[in-house]
Amino acid sequence: MSNVNADFGHKAERIIRDKGMTKRAVSEKSGIPYSSLNSTLKGYRAVTLEFIIALAEAVGVSPSDLLPSQFVAEALASKEGEAK
Repeated sequence: MSNVNADFGHKAERIIRDKGMTKRAVSEKSGIPYSSLNSTLKGYRAVTLEFIIALAEAVGVSPSDLLPSQFVAEALASKEGEAK
């Protein structure tokens, strides 16, 4: 399992818990089959943009809230470079 997949899964599971939801409820609300949701959160399946958007909508957060910190840091650094 890559660090990005692991980071994504840990962060997403924490957000799901913080929202007081279960993975089963998120699966039903998002339309993502439970086995696919669980496999992706455990890092066994690749994370796709469609998955991130569906998960974010189901738990009521912005898709960027689910991104691993590496992506957020890279995006901020890139933005700062563009501003100069």
